Amino acid sequence: MIRSHTRSLVALALGGLLICPARAQDKTAEAWQRMSRLQCLVEYFFMETGVYPLDLSEMEQVFRSRAPRAPRQVPIPLDPATNQPFKYQVDAQGRKYTISVPDPSKYGNARLVLAPVDWGYLADLADLRRFKAIVEESKAMMKLVATQTEMYAKDHSGHYPDSFDQMMPKYIQKFPSDPLTGKNLVYKKLLDGYTIGMPNPDRYGLKVFTYDSTKGIQMEQAARTRPTGKAPDLTKPPAPSNKPQPEPAAVPQPEPSVPSPEPGDVKEQ
Repeated sequence: MIRSHTRSLVALALGGLLICPARAQDKTAEAWQRMSRLQCLVEYFFMETGVYPLDLSEMEQVFRSRAPRAPRQVPIPLDPATNQPFKYQVDAQGRKYTISVPDPSKYGNARLVLAPVDWGYLADLADLRRFKAIVEESKAMMKLVATQTEMYAKDHSGHYPDSFDQMMPKYIQKFPSDPLTGKNLVYKKLLDGYTIGMPNPDRYGLKVFTYDSTKGIQMEQAARTRPTGKAPDLTKPPAPSNKPQPEPAAVPQPEPSVPSPEPGDVKEQ
């Protein structure tokens, strides 16, 4: 009876040893699949915004805000072993990240890490899309500040403020800033109106990027700068070089041809 019970325990232990690796492999495969799905969401976020999300909650909020009436929320995959969020880390520039499992010991301390996709020139397209989004955001901000400025003038007998300070805190809560540089917008009162402009339009590749109270948004392309240095004078021959020049290779001369004798010139001996 005891031997039979012992053999049952041994068989159960051996069976567990045979089953556990298979289960571990299943968990590992499932973890890879879920991490891959999460990576697809992160890369989609990058192609839409030009940067990787600061954290997974930010990505989830952006997806929900862009599709508030969607029948299903965007599911963020969780770690199958712990049912916890995957570990997501992004660098300060928002250009590189890693996705890993929260507890590697659940997978036998295996290295389960995903890195960003190398998009090549498509990354430039993402940057361009992000830049266009910032330009539109800057336009909207200047128009919003202009609306508040008009409200100020309406409440002050048509007189525009001398500066943003006079509009705070009733019309604006804080100084409006450029989303690209973080610097405050530039306000200038004119005789017949005002202008609200970006502090560094050159960062947008523009010479002028302002809102005019009579003309609206004003954008003037910056002139392209030519490379510095004196252009070469192509009308003059090049100066002789001090470097030794190689001897020209000898051109083979053809062998002198001997004219063939005419039939009448041949003499019999």
